[in-house]
Amino acid sequence: MITVGVKELKDNLSSYLQKVEQGEIVQISRHGKVIAELCPVHGNRHQRLIAELQKKDIVIGGSGNIGSVKRVKNRKVEHPISDLVIEERR
Repeated sequence: MITVGVKELKDNLSSYLQKVEQGEIVQISRHGKVIAELCPVHGNRHQRLIAELQKKDIVIGGSGNIGSVKRVKNRKVEHPISDLVIEERR
């Protein structure tokens, strides 16, 4: 997840839209406060699940991809990612 200010977004909109197309979520902030999010409209179900886990601060973005899904890092090391995914699917 990327956080960007309004002016930075306006100055580099195409670049940020390209990141959104690749599955990234872009949070938009004004005066340090997040006011909106840009997210892919037609992401696959795995990307949507990862986005939901990121919103809940359970995982953070990693580097690279696993197939069509962006890698993540577990924020709550006491629970394996697989357990969190199973829990979210219920």
